[in-house]
Amino acid sequence: MYISLRTKVISLLFILISSLAVIFNESSTSLIQEKTREIFQQRIELLLASIRSYWDSEKNMLLNNAILYAESEKIINYSTYGLNNMLQREMERLIAKTGFYDLEITLVNGQIVSSNQYASRRGPPLDLRDTRQNLSWITLQLIDGALFARAEVPVHKLGEFIGRLSLRRKLDDTRLKRMARNLQAEVSMAVKEKVVASSLSESSRQALASEHFRNNDRKEDIFAIKIGATVYSIGRVILEKTVDSDPVLIYLAVSQEKMLSLVEEAQSQNFNVTVWILVATLILSIIFSEKVLISRIRQIRDGANIIAEGDLSFQISSVSGDELGNLARSFNRMASNLKQNQDRLQHYIDRIEKLANYIQNILGSLRTSVITWNLLGHIETANNAAIQELGEFYSELEGLSLRSFVKKLKPQSRREIFEALRRLGDQGFDRQFDIELEQGAYAGTKVLQGNFSTLLDNDKKPYGFILTLTNITQRKIIEQQLYHADKLSSIGQLAASVAHEIKNPLASIKTLGQLLQEETEVGDTRREYIDVIVSEVNRLNSVVEQLLKYARPEGSSFCELTFGEVIKPVLSLVHHESERHQVQLIPDYQPDLKVFVDPEKIKQVFLNLIVNGVQSMEKGGKIFVRAFKEQDSPWTVFEVEDNGCGMSEETARRIFEPFFTTRQRGTGLGLAIVKKIVDLHGGKIEVSSEAGKGTKFKFYLPGRQEG
Repeated sequence: MYISLRTKVISLLFILISSLAVIFNESSTSLIQEKTREIFQQRIELLLASIRSYWDSEKNMLLNNAILYAESEKIINYSTYGLNNMLQREMERLIAKTGFYDLEITLVNGQIVSSNQYASRRGPPLDLRDTRQNLSWITLQLIDGALFARAEVPVHKLGEFIGRLSLRRKLDDTRLKRMARNLQAEVSMAVKEKVVASSLSESSRQALASEHFRNNDRKEDIFAIKIGATVYSIGRVILEKTVDSDPVLIYLAVSQEKMLSLVEEAQSQNFNVTVWILVATLILSIIFSEKVLISRIRQIRDGANIIAEGDLSFQISSVSGDELGNLARSFNRMASNLKQNQDRLQHYIDRIEKLANYIQNILGSLRTSVITWNLLGHIETANNAAIQELGEFYSELEGLSLRSFVKKLKPQSRREIFEALRRLGDQGFDRQFDIELEQGAYAGTKVLQGNFSTLLDNDKKPYGFILTLTNITQRKIIEQQLYHADKLSSIGQLAASVAHEIKNPLASIKTLGQLLQEETEVGDTRREYIDVIVSEVNRLNSVVEQLLKYARPEGSSFCELTFGEVIKPVLSLVHHESERHQVQLIPDYQPDLKVFVDPEKIKQVFLNLIVNGVQSMEKGGKIFVRAFKEQDSPWTVFEVEDNGCGMSEETARRIFEPFFTTRQRGTGLGLAIVKKIVDLHGGKIEVSSEAGKGTKFKFYLPGRQEG
């Protein structure tokens, strides 16, 4: 039986293409199903990552609300003065229509007031020695089958700890439905063997609870289960643990119903396309079968597949002299050229990667901050030093605009930066400048020395600029301290010279004045003038003595004794003066507190500070004298605080300068001597004050150094 070559070729081609079509259909169907599973798994993984971020934001919101309530003036005042009924109503008002379950405060004395109970109750007093009383935290509680998130924060009044406040939110079905709307997935929570809350319907919830009870110890965290007629992709993660150490599981469920219907539709369309392709291929096979040699074309096709897989060394072995032979030779030349270009390109890539890593290592190792900007004024790169130096001021450097960068700077620093950029653009040279960044109310100012330079491409054309920054904060502080020390030293030497020259004439004037007092009768009108002369000479002599005392070096006699031995004589000395000004002296220190000081000099420090405080309160007030040992530190802290007239920021800045005074008859040496004595002890002193509210002097002295 004769069968033509054309029929054989067409039949073979049809069988081949039919087989390929079937394989393609099955492969595409398997690929669609696999991709579908991957999509659902990626969706679940993304949801599991999102639920942690969502839960963190929920905890932060709960904690922030608790802190806000703890800072409420009404809450603090009602708690302080024991107004429990008003406190309960205020707490009930605060959480009304907020979604919180209850608000509760436990006072230091153990009194407990809750927004859900009209009568307060008594509990054990809080242990003030427990440092955890000043911490804030969030816990999960399982109470009677319901799950609660509880935030606890400390409550302070004027820095004094007065109790702890707790705020609870119930994690119920309503809360989880809201969470489900935000995440676009069904959410359920389970503790132990029970589902405590869920956004699912009742029937679906029961099915999930049954699955949780049966497979609570399931190892995989992502799986699929059928609930009713719907298949769900389930993701499970341990959110946190309750106060009883029971893990709280979160179940995230995504329905596969819609996606499965799309997969079935895609399979149907794929089958139709395959059929049409078979028909078209059969027609084309009949037309071109006589002009095409299947084996040679297949050889070229197979070679192309091998090259596509990465083997560029492949060559077609059998090459004839016809058109297909020319095609095969061209194919071989193409493969050879691709191989050469691939090797050359790989060499260039290796060099570029090595150079990029080398440059990155250099920038990462520099202690100088290096920041590159594009011509649009946005940061392109920043090395590790820049991120560490500026991380406390900017959450993210890359992509930050110049406008946002300079907002954090002081006005003078902004002008310095813009002037440097103007000179860089107009004149083409860089200019050093200093920028200052505020680190907070008590942390001071960070000073960075900056320098701009132009960033050029291979054609020497500018396409950005480089900012280098060096931290010179410590250098600025040392320069300022040296200037201040030199200034004080010069003033001290001048004061000592003047005082020495004045002292002898004063002695003569005082002696003559006293002789005139003895020779003049008490009733004589001139006696009053002579008394004034002697009194003023005594006052002037006191000033001279203070000058000499401040200027000349003094010996010290250090010893260890209790703080009570130092402060009690001082309080006795100023007792009469404080009573005359209606000022109450309130000491606060432990009787066994030991200090290592020069007793006489430290007495002078407290005497000067307390007398200044008494004189600042014309209508009476209170002066607090405190001393305590700082934990895990060699320092002993001393405080003298009054609620007098206070002082301005400018006055507080200059208060320790010699001869600076705000009193009409003051010498301006009292606080300068105080600072000198503290420095002599190797300590440090600081002052905080607010006009109209009072002043607090706080100084630190080191303990006894052993060995």
